[in-house]
Amino acid sequence: MSARKLLIGDDGAVCKLEYFDIEGVAEQVRIAFSVADVPFEDVRVAWSDWGSKKPTTKYGQLPQLILPDGTIVTQSEAMLRLAGAADKQGKLYPDDAKSRLEIDQLLGLVGDFARAWRPCLYIGMRPQAFGHPEKKDWADADKTIEKLRTEFIKNELPRYL
Repeated sequence: MSARKLLIGDDGAVCKLEYFDIEGVAEQVRIAFSVADVPFEDVRVAWSDWGSKKPTTKYGQLPQLILPDGTIVTQSEAMLRLAGAADKQGKLYPDDAKSRLEIDQLLGLVGDFARAWRPCLYIGMRPQAFGHPEKKDWADADKTIEKLRTEFIKNELPRYL
């Protein structure tokens, strides 16, 4: 079955992409759907609704993509590749295996970068997730965060450029 057929039902039914009203991991999927001319329902979940929505999701997380046949797709990279494969013109995820290999390597590199940068980003928002007290109770928080981010820029960022 083609990617377009998975995303657009025989009766014209469209898939439903559920994510928060932010430009997070689902934004790349929204853009790919638009570039590939794939109609979809863009469901923006409000933060105030997340507590009741979370237990209804497959793994307690978003985004999730609900295909017209009811299949639930839970990983944004899988969604991105599916959207790319649905592009009729082959601009996003070509049929050629070598071209796809190059794209897959780049997607992997983006994932590696995101994993490396994540602690630098989130330590200022949720320091307790990294073994520190809440920021209000952490005397040298700003200094530590600045050092972590500066070291990342100096030592890690150049690997991705």
